[in-house]
Amino acid sequence: MAAIVLSLVYRQINYLTDVLRCLEIEGLLWVEAMSVSRQEALSQRLESLPAKLFIKLYEQVIERLVAKKNPIEVDPRWSSVADMNSSVQYG
Repeated sequence: MAAIVLSLVYRQINYLTDVLRCLEIEGLLWVEAMSVSRQEALSQRLESLPAKLFIKLYEQVIERLVAKKNPIEVDPRWSSVADMNSSVQYG
């Protein structure tokens, strides 16, 4: 369950069906690929996960994501393109 929760947050997976697909095809983090019977079974297990544990896992992943967001070094030849891209606002 921890691998699923961490993957949901870290990989920003929006739907349990996508988690199941990833789990079946490639595995999640330290969990090897495996088949899970149904989305409902996964939902029920997530519902049984203690809220305090979920919050603690969630906060730790968020902390690492924020710490990881160091600016990407751009080759000086591409700096004008990077500057343009960062100033574009998407509607």
